[in-house]
Amino acid sequence: MTSNPYAAYRTVETLTADPVTLTTMLFDGAVKALRKARLHWENGNRQGFNDETNRAYLIIGELRATLDMSQGELAENLAAIYAYCLRRIVEASLGDLAKLEEVERHIGQIGEAWKTATAQLRAQAQGGAVRGAEAAA
Repeated sequence: MTSNPYAAYRTVETLTADPVTLTTMLFDGAVKALRKARLHWENGNRQGFNDETNRAYLIIGELRATLDMSQGELAENLAAIYAYCLRRIVEASLGDLAKLEEVERHIGQIGEAWKTATAQLRAQAQGGAVRGAEAAA
């Protein structure tokens, strides 16, 4: 067990989160890692840059690996975007920050769309539950 209470909280949060929340955490983590990588490069910290680009690469790889390809065109398009982003991270390993910024933009936009869609679905589900409770009363 860690002596860092924040790390312990994050571990428990991750272990108890539902798949929708976990996916949201992956998007947020990828964007955060890309931003940190850029800062490390600008500060001359090559090891930090490598660590954070590797973290972003692994997260985006996980997003790609967990796609349900039976869902058709949307999943196929996301897989292609993720593969492109993975390539751009590798290309950025020589310090081309424009490529990292491009990946951050793509993942950030997909993450925001994910958050919007899931918020709408949760709101619809709650609205249906409220209507069902009102009908039962």
